[in-house]
Amino acid sequence: MKVEQLYGPKVKSFQVLELEYLLQEDSPELFFSFGLKKGGQIIVTHAPARLDIMGGVADYCGANVFEMTLDRTAIAACQAREDRNLCAITLRAGSQFKPNFHCSLDNFYTDGVLKTYQQVQDYFNQEPSTAWTSYILGGFYVLLKERKINQLPHGATIVIKSDIPIGGGVASSAAVEVATLMALNQLYNLELGAMEIARLAQIVENRIAGAPCGIMDQVTAVAGTSSKILSILCQPDKILEFVSAPLNVSFVGIHTKVRRSTSSTAYIDTRIGAFMGLAILKAAFAAEAEAASQGDNSAQKISEALANNYLCNVSVQEFHERCETLLPEQMHGEAFLEKYGETLDTATQVDRKKIYPVKSRVEHMIYENARTQQFIAAIKNAGKDPDRIQDCLREAGNLMYESNASYRDLAGLGSPEVDGLVNIARKIGEQGGIYGAKITGGGGGGTVALLCHGSVENSLTQVLAAYKLAWGIDGELISGNAVGASEFGHILWGLKESEPPTHF
Repeated sequence: MKVEQLYGPKVKSFQVLELEYLLQEDSPELFFSFGLKKGGQIIVTHAPARLDIMGGVADYCGANVFEMTLDRTAIAACQAREDRNLCAITLRAGSQFKPNFHCSLDNFYTDGVLKTYQQVQDYFNQEPSTAWTSYILGGFYVLLKERKINQLPHGATIVIKSDIPIGGGVASSAAVEVATLMALNQLYNLELGAMEIARLAQIVENRIAGAPCGIMDQVTAVAGTSSKILSILCQPDKILEFVSAPLNVSFVGIHTKVRRSTSSTAYIDTRIGAFMGLAILKAAFAAEAEAASQGDNSAQKISEALANNYLCNVSVQEFHERCETLLPEQMHGEAFLEKYGETLDTATQVDRKKIYPVKSRVEHMIYENARTQQFIAAIKNAGKDPDRIQDCLREAGNLMYESNASYRDLAGLGSPEVDGLVNIARKIGEQGGIYGAKITGGGGGGTVALLCHGSVENSLTQVLAAYKLAWGIDGELISGNAVGASEFGHILWGLKESEPPTHF
């Protein structure tokens, strides 16, 4: 197969080069009855993994989060079909995945009427070995359901190639969703903006894949850069600023190889507990504001802060002075539903039979938001005043350690292996160039983020060796930055069958 580049960046990543080689070699993984056709054009897009430096799960409560891209990527190669079939192909090795799956656009309809989100989610999750396709083919349905296109004129084949660890806490699913939607944006000439693609990708994750994540992963995958860190206000998806790391300061991730998931029970229960707390506070302050005298407007102020359903608009001081005593330590799902009805969260539902921690979950969200704002200020100050860089990094590092402890003790999302790795990093400490460490993303395993200064190769080697000695696990260092999906744009390839050699 001859591959001719018609558009896009000439400098190609290793991932793109590998895919190009497979095409040139007529790989049977790609070319089969429902796979790619040997001719026509292919759109190639890319989206990176992300490192959650601060903020984490508080994104769905409207927190300020601090995110950067990592040098791991998912690429999507999309080719239009002449029929109404959709085919997803994964090039990720592993027996847990069926390597390809196909369906028809007609599967999204019943008697000509578009199915519900729940029906489509159930359809894609019938078989565990093909559930991965919901993150990819679900994008087609979301475009229809969210009325970004009235009807899809033809099907498509999409090949996904990713070197992002699955369950590694670095947003592998968001990268796949974003890369796919970037490709569909080109395929169907939709002219969607970057933030719109991020929002649609979150809908794919929440409503099709069934994972109730916030939006920070998708925003970072779309809008991240290779040189700066994103400060995002998740109300819902405002990029406040792009922050440069101070000179000789770096952030790296160490994958603990302890799998985590945003569809896990712990993650979901933590989110539900936070939204239960939101409902309790909204009801209490609405009633108090109505009954209060004109001279006392504190209840009115908090009621207004919660009007848009973001817990993180409550300050730490307000939480301690006015909110803490109103929240139960825990609450039975049935009792909550009887008193307040369902929460305002569209991504989760309260289980009548469960008991949910409430106060601690709310406390984590509000404190994490405050920690993130203090952390960003410390990093910016470290860049402005080289004479105070050590003090600023020490302040930032302590906030990371506090965040990790809060994940474990208040959010209920820690893991022994993660805490072990964080403790190893802390023992090496600033004398080894490591100033802070914390769990990332949804918690419960995955990757640890480290704040480093200067040359830290030997220190990172020591961390990995000590982690292996303590837990018998080979941790994996993930560093460097990749451009976001929007900055990458797309590559357009033309495919032509190679002419057979001429014999004389």
